[in-house]
Amino acid sequence: RWSILLILTRRVGESIRIGDAVRLTIRDKWPAQVLVVLSAPASMPVTNDADLPVLPMRVRKRERRYLIAMTTGDHLRIGKDVVVWFGACHGLGAKGIRYDRQMRIGIDAPRNVAVHREEVYWRIRQQAVGDVRTAV
Repeated sequence: RWSILLILTRRVGESIRIGDAVRLTIRDKWPAQVLVVLSAPASMPVTNDADLPVLPMRVRKRERRYLIAMTTGDHLRIGKDVVVWFGACHGLGAKGIRYDRQMRIGIDAPRNVAVHREEVYWRIRQQAVGDVRTAV
């Protein structure tokens, strides 16, 4: 299996899209923990470090929504092929930006699974819709 590890930094309130079906949002952050909201299809199991299933907080026909408190260094497995790792950002950045409200997220996914920051995902979707309209 060929995969790639992508590491992104997200602030509280920002999201990551994994494929078209999974959305991961940073809800809150403390020094060594993060509260994450995960939306995934019902057909995609979500498990923790111990390979135990994570129970959803909301169940719909086609979607499950999870509210998960993760500790720095913890992993989540989404489906069979995607692993999400949570790390901390400490101190000050290059421009004096404080990292205390940010989280470093590592995503190990197959190359055929697109992983984007939420704002980039929507820009790509809008561009694709615009390309279809100009082709017609």
